[in-house]
Amino acid sequence: MNDANPSATAIASEALRPLKWHELVKRGDLVEDGHQGFEPWSGPAGFRADSFVKQIYRRLIRRPSGARKPL
Repeated sequence: MNDANPSATAIASEALRPLKWHELVKRGDLVEDGHQGFEPWSGPAGFRADSFVKQIYRRLIRRPSGARKPL
């Protein structure tokens, strides 16, 4: 977790959501780097998000505008 990826630190916090307590952490999730940025989670996967000290984030899934459900 010490080698921050420059592209990961440029991610806007609006494009991320914090994991809920019961969600499992997986590769590709992000953690705050302490400098108002984010870095990829490089630790073990498969544990609950509430068992880690720092908040863990996941990218929001964006649907294409044509894939919306009809009302």
